[in-house]
Amino acid sequence: MNHGFTIVASTVMLRPFTLQDQAALATLTHQPEITDLLPDWKMTEEQLSEFLQFVVGSYKQFNPQDVRVMLAVIHQESQQLIGWCGVFPNDMLDPSDREVAYAISRDHRNKGYISEAVRALTTYLFEHTSLNRIVGIVKTHNPASRKVLEHTGFQYVNRRCLSDGEVYDYFELNSTHSNGKATGRMKPKPLSINLRRAEHEDAAVLTEICTRAFDHAMHVWANGEQHVDSNLCPPGYNAVRLHEYVIREWDYYVVEADGCAIGGVSINVLGHEIARLDRIYIDPVCQGRGVGSQVIRQVETAFPHIRHWRLETSGRQRSNHHFYEKLGYVRMSASESEYGYEKKIDGGSGQHDPVKEREHVQANLDSMWYSASTMKNSRITDCNLSGSKLTNLNMTGMLLADLRLTNTKFEFCALDGVQFQDTHLGADRVPMQWRHCDLRDSRFVDCDLSGVELEACQVSGMKINGVPIERLMEAYELLNQR
Repeated sequence: MNHGFTIVASTVMLRPFTLQDQAALATLTHQPEITDLLPDWKMTEEQLSEFLQFVVGSYKQFNPQDVRVMLAVIHQESQQLIGWCGVFPNDMLDPSDREVAYAISRDHRNKGYISEAVRALTTYLFEHTSLNRIVGIVKTHNPASRKVLEHTGFQYVNRRCLSDGEVYDYFELNSTHSNGKATGRMKPKPLSINLRRAEHEDAAVLTEICTRAFDHAMHVWANGEQHVDSNLCPPGYNAVRLHEYVIREWDYYVVEADGCAIGGVSINVLGHEIARLDRIYIDPVCQGRGVGSQVIRQVETAFPHIRHWRLETSGRQRSNHHFYEKLGYVRMSASESEYGYEKKIDGGSGQHDPVKEREHVQANLDSMWYSASTMKNSRITDCNLSGSKLTNLNMTGMLLADLRLTNTKFEFCALDGVQFQDTHLGADRVPMQWRHCDLRDSRFVDCDLSGVELEACQVSGMKINGVPIERLMEAYELLNQR
């Protein structure tokens, strides 16, 4: 390879860097869109000059048996330097690996330029060097870079925790020389997974993966609609605090492959032998590799006493319907918004179980009365209580969570120490009303109170962001007097 070497594609070309490219390259390395993901490119002018001299000097020593090359990406029409693309070793990977690396100016993104550059460079290297395999790694929170690899034929291999402490998705492109052209089409390899009980510290990464999974599902199945069913777009799926709640209160597991999280599954135990598979999600990059079926089988193994499984999925997600039915689930209900499935597993101890005798599962208790009864430590879940009346009850220390309370009334209640967290006004945004309530010394933290009205309320001592309401009212009156 020499200084006259170029690879011409459709809208871009790749050529060796020259020392005259320093100013244009410096402009790119000052873009946070690049350096936030590639912090090593935050260089001083002197560091960049030394690096560029090294790159320019490397072309004379180019060895087809030991590929190390970095090229400038030039926009053919404007002749501007808009990015770079290279293939070289990475200290965090196996010494035999050659990684493709690339970056593009923020002004030229989402136009296919960098995908075109990657495709052109990898094709050339497969044809003119001893390389028959090129790898790519992307951080899990960098979907744009992942799309470049996917669009250029790279196949996902696994998720890896590398020596810098970060988690990366590892891809590879293999060459089969046919008519002088390189192809990277390979059937994805199955992934081997295990389940690990989720802990509080897992909430953030589970939220990231869950968000990617359901965003992807909505992109595929929502047909551009904003309002879709709650199975396709579960409330709070992208909220860390909701995942923290599920970790705390339910059976929540991290789906791992090669020691890295690739998904999650939550189980709501409804009784001694019945449970609901509440939510199962896999990172889109890992889908289609047999992960989901492994998760369900491992869940069933982890809960051997559960003989009756239930789940719901969106009526739109036809691939889910086939998937669950293949695993032995029987469709019990179907609508445009939701399909309900059940699976019964033969077996059971057949022995007298006093715990089971105290359960009411799928029972019709319509219009039942419970009075003067002890129900301490009871669990009521997945029940329709619409129209019920709960009066004169000792509900100290209860947890009321994941509820729909539309048009519910709370009257003559002592709410000392009560906490409302992560609540909202539902899809219809019907405002709440507080009347004749004593809320002295209460706190509202990180809440959206826009449009809230206070009428005929005692507000002495009230503070807004630490400022006493009296001072705010005085300032308001002074402003009106001007």
